Amino acid sequence: MKMKIDKHIIWIWRNLWSNYKRFIVLLVFITMLSTAVSVSYPFIFKLLIDKFAEIAENRALHPEPMKEIYRIIWIFVIIGIVRIFAGLYPGFRAYMNLVFEYILRKKYFGEILRKDYKFFLKFRTGDLVTRLTEDLSDFPKICWFSCSGIFRAFDSFSKIVFSLAMMAALSWRLTLISILPLPIMVVIFLITSEKLYKRFKLNQEAISEINNQLEMTFSGVKIIKAFVCEEKYRRFFKKTLDRKFDTQMDVVKLDTQLHMVYQYIDQFAQIGVILFGGYMVVVGEISVGTFFAFYTYLAMLVYPMLDLPQLFVSGKQAFVNIDRLEEIKEFPSTPPSSGKKRIEKVDSIIFKNVSFGYEEREDGILRNINFEVRRGERVVIIGPVGAGKSTILSLLTGILKPTRGGIFINGTSVEEVEMSSFREKIGYVPQEPLLFSGTIRENIEFGLKEVKEDAYREAVSVSQIEKEIEGFMDKDRTMIGQRGVNLSGGQKQRIAIARALIRKPEVLILDDITASLDAENEEKLWREIGRIFKDITCFIVSHRLSTIRYVDNVVFMEAGMLVGKDKHEKMVDRFESYRDYIQERTKK
Repeated sequence: MKMKIDKHIIWIWRNLWSNYKRFIVLLVFITMLSTAVSVSYPFIFKLLIDKFAEIAENRALHPEPMKEIYRIIWIFVIIGIVRIFAGLYPGFRAYMNLVFEYILRKKYFGEILRKDYKFFLKFRTGDLVTRLTEDLSDFPKICWFSCSGIFRAFDSFSKIVFSLAMMAALSWRLTLISILPLPIMVVIFLITSEKLYKRFKLNQEAISEINNQLEMTFSGVKIIKAFVCEEKYRRFFKKTLDRKFDTQMDVVKLDTQLHMVYQYIDQFAQIGVILFGGYMVVVGEISVGTFFAFYTYLAMLVYPMLDLPQLFVSGKQAFVNIDRLEEIKEFPSTPPSSGKKRIEKVDSIIFKNVSFGYEEREDGILRNINFEVRRGERVVIIGPVGAGKSTILSLLTGILKPTRGGIFINGTSVEEVEMSSFREKIGYVPQEPLLFSGTIRENIEFGLKEVKEDAYREAVSVSQIEKEIEGFMDKDRTMIGQRGVNLSGGQKQRIAIARALIRKPEVLILDDITASLDAENEEKLWREIGRIFKDITCFIVSHRLSTIRYVDNVVFMEAGMLVGKDKHEKMVDRFESYRDYIQERTKK
């Protein structure tokens, strides 16, 4: 167990504390100052009470008693002034909690963005949201524990050490009675340690499942309502909530039991000190001031003695959260291309013996794909459902990487290419147009630092969305709901087209997007693309046969294999399977 705790503390040092060493030293200093001030109060009171008793017993030895009392009072005043400054440290801790939250959220969000498709097959959206929000902030999660939790414990520990030192100086026998509960508390700690970790882990997994359920429900609310599945999803959500309730109750029960045990153990120690200490005062072994100071120190120990077990409990939960963050970071992912060669102009794209398959499937999705596309060439990729058409586009954009074979840009393998320089020249419109919360214009200009008004108007016009934007009350300042919920499918698709065209791409990739355009608008789209974007290379996946008339060549896919690439007329003559496919689609 010690090694596990050490591992997490090292993680906190490397990821958080090492960048703020001076601030950590300041917190240590203020904490020690606060402890020193707190511990000094009972001792000064002891001096004051004993001084009163001494003056009362023998007034003749103290001709000016008030001067002696005033000196002690001035010590109180000085300590009070110092305590005002020392009292600022909870604010410093709260500040560092927020800083740590910012650092971790930024870091692990970046880790997620670097992952490939395999990562998103394992981790669901709601779970990732939980790990970047619920697992980080507030009590008793990572960021609170990494500063407030640890320094509260340090504050409590220092108070215990200093108080015990002062108590031992006053009466070692009373001190022994006070520390009798400590071995019992250590035994309880060892017994419950692993149990706490497991319960917190189950509880965080239940929270992730709730967020997954919410994300899935809200994203698919139209389907749920269309299929009248509201009651079914209420049951799903209730089942998830019941699991969360059970795991949370397990945590609360164990936490409550520990708190009660620690509290009662400490109260028994107080009773022992009162009885034994009172006896020592009666027989004259200690003064009333000493007894008062000793009992005050014991009272000061109550909160720290309860706070240290609370650190143990909150630490277990924070360690679960740390492990969940590290699970994101350590998930194996295909490293990004480390190529250095920049692409200044896309003259050719070659697929050479390219194969691809997911680990979950024994058979590959693509097998030995070979074809070349030259600058300015338009190709349409067609074939039956599941033939691998969209996978080719994902490989081209670098979202997926070939299992075997390679893709070459201007004769250079993509592994040697600086992918950002190639992606800057790509305009990509996915099959499912994803829009972000924001205005229409912000979505069209997405990813661009500066946009000229002429380029914006041009992209809007070519994509056939100009008139519809003008129809909105706020024009292109109209706010789009999450995933474009307040737009039609066709409107979302055309905004996505405008977003691709405004980049002035050299390579335009369209994944089955013409279904949102009627025949007239499709013709306008290709006419305008040909007029404005000369020499643009186009990869189009389409199920509409009319698209063939606007392209130079056809790439026909069947069962993950390339049947052929050529002009439509030659493909009809050469390949029977292509002829059959065209005839079947024509009948539909």
